[in-house]
Amino acid sequence: MSCRRLVIALFAALALLAGCVSVPTTGPVEKVEGQPPECQNCLNVDVAPPTAGDDPKQIVQGFLRATSNFQPNYAVARQFLTKAAAEKWAPESGVWIYSGSLQTAGNTVILDGRLVGSLGHDRTYTAQDKQWRVNFGMVKEGGEWRVSTPPAGLMVAEFAFASFYQPYNRYFIGNGSSLVPNPIYLPNLRNQAGIASVLMRALLNGPSDWLGPAVSSSIPAGTALSVDAVTITNGVAEVALSDNVLALNDGQRTLMAAQVLYTLMPIGIQGVTFTVGQRPYAIPGADPNTSYEVTLDANFQAFAPVPPGTVDALYVARNDQVQAISPIADRADGARVPGPLGRGRWPVTGLAVSPTASDVAAVTNGGEALRRAETAGGSVRTVLSGVSGLLDPEFTRFAELWAVGRSDGRQRLWVDRDGKVVEIDSLILRRGVIRSFAISPDGVRMALIREVNGRTELGLARIIRGERIRLDGWLPLDVSRSTTPNLSLLRDVAWSDATTLVVLAGATSDAPMTVYRVSQDASVITAVGEPSSWDAVSVTVALPSQTTVVLDRSGQSWRDGSTQWVTLLDRVSAVATPG
Repeated sequence: MSCRRLVIALFAALALLAGCVSVPTTGPVEKVEGQPPECQNCLNVDVAPPTAGDDPKQIVQGFLRATSNFQPNYAVARQFLTKAAAEKWAPESGVWIYSGSLQTAGNTVILDGRLVGSLGHDRTYTAQDKQWRVNFGMVKEGGEWRVSTPPAGLMVAEFAFASFYQPYNRYFIGNGSSLVPNPIYLPNLRNQAGIASVLMRALLNGPSDWLGPAVSSSIPAGTALSVDAVTITNGVAEVALSDNVLALNDGQRTLMAAQVLYTLMPIGIQGVTFTVGQRPYAIPGADPNTSYEVTLDANFQAFAPVPPGTVDALYVARNDQVQAISPIADRADGARVPGPLGRGRWPVTGLAVSPTASDVAAVTNGGEALRRAETAGGSVRTVLSGVSGLLDPEFTRFAELWAVGRSDGRQRLWVDRDGKVVEIDSLILRRGVIRSFAISPDGVRMALIREVNGRTELGLARIIRGERIRLDGWLPLDVSRSTTPNLSLLRDVAWSDATTLVVLAGATSDAPMTVYRVSQDASVITAVGEPSSWDAVSVTVALPSQTTVVLDRSGQSWRDGSTQWVTLLDRVSAVATPG
């Protein structure tokens, strides 16, 4: 296959994988200045069609190879199907990620294996762990064996998915001011302009079904790319949009540019220019002498998924005194916060600190009261009292303080906002007992560990803000699969960055707890170092330095020292980091 034809094929395959996106498969291929040759490290997308006389197993093997490789319209894969099946088969409907082997009995061919994961029509990943048996319904058509009952969507072997797919984040707007990552999976292709084009189409298509109710987009509905592809010159992407965007005001244009920048920059884009009708489209603050090119400067950093100005420090309650330790590597006593919390007026069993460390909150009185103080002045306000079982509270970037505790015989959720405490009723609380929760740095997603019928489970929920705040959309994250480390017993959870969780978990109650990094869709789970001889009860992460801190039941605190866990302070009753 020539380089020119291969690039065309890759663009078309990417369009199909992005879902509901059309890219022409014929026509000129534009040169991308300042980039490596387009066919450097090209993937071999050639898959052999059926050969006359192939037996049923050979036909199925060929079909599986053809669906695991990326092809325009999957024309070769369709050749392994009967004519009726080829017409009905919809590869764009999703991806089934499997492991297993083919079993044959006469002319019957069956895949006997496990379903490892799947991609939905919106390209989002769902972890799976169940037996999967597929009978391909082999029949003869025109004297040749063909598949008559293929599963809807693509079948991709687990090793092929791990090798040739990778996650990319599109960014949408949470609460009008923060960027929220929304992952999709696309082939790990080398063509930068092709990936940029598909990501832009995916961004224009809107968020995933799950995230959609909690976010918005500054890009008007119906907006499309007005040319076939994003072009890239010396690292600057030119995004040509339809005239739907002309009605945007300056604030909306800035937010739109932020969405595009954060979506494209991870693939090596250094700047973006916009055009409408072949004319430059002005973004506020951009230089007209550079076609209004925008880069990731201060105008856009304010929307970053991790709040700018997040303080890199550790706060501990030690001898009932709330102290701040910075840098975290320091084992000496920290500086006590002003006011009663720093003087040890109340025993502290839980802590939270706002991203800029302007506020600190403490669970006191044996989990029966929640108190909040400004770190500058130290005056304390009682947020909740007369309750029980308060968990570690959580601040958001929107100056909210969230708390979970028990009142009147059941677990409840409260939010302290603008000096007013409101209760949020959520079915998520009614369907289990919350053991730990952590709000994402963007303030839109909540990770929870929930106990249901004696079993702990990890999941995400959406925070939807309007006239009132809602918490809904339980999204389970399967972290106890047979193909991953056994995380059957979950104890605590925190966010390591905008897309990754840190989970304190183990296989059994008598085994040491281990710290794991878990991607936001549970597609990747990795251990953070070897477990110590601790009885770890809580975990927190300093977002700027990515420092993980663990607290032992005995009161000993530890930090991740890259190669081993390093002891910090002892006699600690609670730990927290800003964020």
